Amino acid sequence: MEIKVKYRGKEKTLFFEKDKVKASDILKALGLSSEHAFVAKNGEIASEDDLITQEDSVKVVNAISGG
Repeated sequence: MEIKVKYRGKEKTLFFEKDKVKASDILKALGLSSEHAFVAKNGEIASEDDLITQEDSVKVVNAISGG
């Protein structure tokens, strides 16, 4: 399966050998953890277990913390 992901202002194409991809799989493919980034699917924040399809609009955003 091929998923297009927007990350840091660029579009990347990620390739997966399985038919079902979770938001957590996308973070792992980019070398990120859910503590430092999150996946937005079709404009809404996705949970780690949300399934992502090729038709979804996917954006990965780094979490920002401050004090």
